[in-house]
Amino acid sequence: MPRRLPTLPDTARAFATYSLVPYLGILFCPGAVVVGGAGLFKSYRSPLTPDETGRRACYVSLSVGLVVLAVQLLLWWILYKAPMWAQGL
Repeated sequence: MPRRLPTLPDTARAFATYSLVPYLGILFCPGAVVVGGAGLFKSYRSPLTPDETGRRACYVSLSVGLVVLAVQLLLWWILYKAPMWAQGL
């Protein structure tokens, strides 16, 4: 059986999965958003039959990437502010 090459939905799904790692996930969130958006753009611009599962995976990856990015930014902000709060500033 020939080996299947990774596609944009597969890559976007991998980025979204790795973005769930606490604190390190912030490195993968932009990848999930960019690759998910590129996959959506490609799926709508492609003259071939639309792949609904690939499009759905790109939508989910894009959404997860944005939500996790917001949560990660909040966690990093809390980590930055915690010493100041502890000192009573």
